[in-house]
Amino acid sequence: MKRIFLTLLILLFPLTGLAATFVSENELTLSEPVPDNAYVAGANVSVSTDLPADLTVAGGTVGIYAPVTGDVLAAGGTVVIERPVGGDVRAASGRINISSDVAGDVAAAGGTVTVSGKARGVYLFGGTLAVTGGASGPVTLYGSDITLSGDFSGDVEIIASDHFTIGENTHIAGTLRYNAPEQAAIPASAKIDGGATYTGSYAYVPTKEEARKFALAGAGIFLVVRTLAGMIVAGLLVGLFPTFAGRIADLALTSGGRRTALFALLGFGLFVASPLLILLLLLSFVGAGIGLLLGILYLLLLLLAYIYAGIIAGAALRRHALARFSSRTEISWRDAVLGVLVLNLIGFVPVVGPLVKFFLAIAAAGILASLAYRFAFRSLDTQETV
Repeated sequence: MKRIFLTLLILLFPLTGLAATFVSENELTLSEPVPDNAYVAGANVSVSTDLPADLTVAGGTVGIYAPVTGDVLAAGGTVVIERPVGGDVRAASGRINISSDVAGDVAAAGGTVTVSGKARGVYLFGGTLAVTGGASGPVTLYGSDITLSGDFSGDVEIIASDHFTIGENTHIAGTLRYNAPEQAAIPASAKIDGGATYTGSYAYVPTKEEARKFALAGAGIFLVVRTLAGMIVAGLLVGLFPTFAGRIADLALTSGGRRTALFALLGFGLFVASPLLILLLLLSFVGAGIGLLLGILYLLLLLLAYIYAGIIAGAALRRHALARFSSRTEISWRDAVLGVLVLNLIGFVPVVGPLVKFFLAIAAAGILASLAYRFAFRSLDTQETV
């Protein structure tokens, strides 16, 4: 088993003690006892040994199949907790299933959250929520489709945008206050000592259909705003630096297929290798500063690559599609704006569109990196044509 100190996890998750055990692997089964807090990360994580302190875990699939004495902080695609937890549980995941008792509070957010064990307090936010194990403290659930059953000693507050269901033999010692599109059918076997209050349906709580429409509208607005922003930035870059933009367009369109492919290969290598190098630097205290600087430069490279991909597309339109209307070959800000618009429209074509955008972006990244290298490391006296 490989043990390494993960600085990234230290930054993301607060330490509750000075002693800790850090473990990171792709496929990880934590089966050996650890004496202190455990910080675990991997694509698929399985915890099968008793833990005497806190557990912080992140992974695509997280399974906790042994008791945890302290708190649990979990994040992943799927989180499953099948053994008792002595402290609190904090979880964020697409699917969460807590089937054992939790001595402290449960606070979770996810698409589907099921809590069938008993907890002190339960605070859930998500799509489909089910609390069937009861609670000794207050319960607050905010979701689309909510199911409640069990024995609850405190007050319960429900906000359901679609449907709220109370199970048979449910007992609430406190009050039940709920919001839903329709009043819930309370079974005759259910008992609510403090009474139930239906507050109606909040206008600002969307149903599933409304949420789907809002999501589509939001995605459309985002695409329009992103396209307009790209057009503005491309126009400014060409207007302020026309010679540099023309140089990049010339290298992309007149260098020949072989050299353009080499530029694209260089850009692809930068896209893939740079995040790995940055992560390795962040894992060391000495290289963290350099890693942060490289991270900023990498984000700038991504932005410029996609902007200059549109500029290259605009230059291609000017030299070929629009050549019959004008003999001018120099790219202008209007050509750059048109190129970004056309390239974004091409991106909607299934399979081919995204590939075209990606190829132009990595080619632009390779050209930018080549020009930056020549500017930084080649003397003016020895510079040659790329």
